[in-house]
Amino acid sequence: MVESAGQTPDHQTLVTFTAQVHQRLQRWRVLIATPHRPYANLLMLQLVNEQPEPPGLPQRLLAICDSCSAVRQHLPDKADDVFVLMEDMLRDGSVLPLVEEIMQRPLPPCVVLAMGSPLQPALVRAAWRAGVQALVYTDDYGNGELARSMAAIDRGERYCGATMAALLVRDLPLDDALSRRELEVLPLLAEGLTNRQIAQRLQIAEVTARDHVQRIVQKLQVSDRTAAAALAVRLGLVP
Repeated sequence: MVESAGQTPDHQTLVTFTAQVHQRLQRWRVLIATPHRPYANLLMLQLVNEQPEPPGLPQRLLAICDSCSAVRQHLPDKADDVFVLMEDMLRDGSVLPLVEEIMQRPLPPCVVLAMGSPLQPALVRAAWRAGVQALVYTDDYGNGELARSMAAIDRGERYCGATMAALLVRDLPLDDALSRRELEVLPLLAEGLTNRQIAQRLQIAEVTARDHVQRIVQKLQVSDRTAAAALAVRLGLVP
């Protein structure tokens, strides 16, 4: 389990939180989506060790996926009894398009989206708008974040951890996520312009345009400039 920021949870505390998560997972089929397969295996072992008797986690585990394409492959069409614990970035890029897709299904799964540092306000708000049941901050796992999110889901409530809730309730300007110049570059990127063409349009050096594009890709947590342009349109950052 990941430790909470500024604290090192003792072993018994982690055992208690893990047991709470396992108990609440009993009614679900489970799909874990993370690019860190060793972490997923460790999580599964922790859960199984808490209660190895049937119905144990292996019998209900649909898959451990490291890509959006793998999630699409393993997630059944009728998924209202499926609990998906998904990190925001998988090996083939941001999961936001995937989340938007599966939440529009007639029988969608219960999606808990785990987001790590650095948190980008635009991405947090977009994930919440997509309709996930819970947003959890990975740095807070060690203080019971996942257990609290599942308790809220059991009560029929959506959950957003305190760290990310502040980004939802505040009316944050886009400059908090992207600089003024990056916001000028983004529409040109969405037009399909090359770095050289962007530089000519803004009358800046080509290497400067390249650096702006790289920072946009990094801040939006996507794999390339094409994905950044597509995500920017979905988020309403460009017309």
